[in-house]
Amino acid sequence: MSQDEKKSQAAEAAQVVRTVVADGVECSWDGAPLPAYPVSRPQISVVHYVVPPHARLSMHSHPVINAGMVLRGELTVVAADGAERTFRAGEGVVEMVGRRHYGENRGDEPVELVMCYAGAGALPLSEP
Repeated sequence: MSQDEKKSQAAEAAQVVRTVVADGVECSWDGAPLPAYPVSRPQISVVHYVVPPHARLSMHSHPVINAGMVLRGELTVVAADGAERTFRAGEGVVEMVGRRHYGENRGDEPVELVMCYAGAGALPLSEP
């Protein structure tokens, strides 16, 4: 590798910004402990969502652990019991597992988020 290539790589590395949005989390946003992982081989899914303004997702639950980050806008997650939390751009979301809830964009701009699911086998990412 030439000296110029080494300088270029060092300059690129110096521009990397690392922001931890969730770390060492053992509970979902509502305080419930996360379940143990399934014993089988993991299947990781990463999903990018765009939720239009004033849209409400249907009530659902997740049989697998999932977490992500809101990239743009604000998403309010409402549990079946009425508990709710609003997540804003830059915030990490650790979803409830096995509890019914829905997401809602109450704002005037789209919500954009990326969620990572730690599934296994034939487990779906969400269930109605």
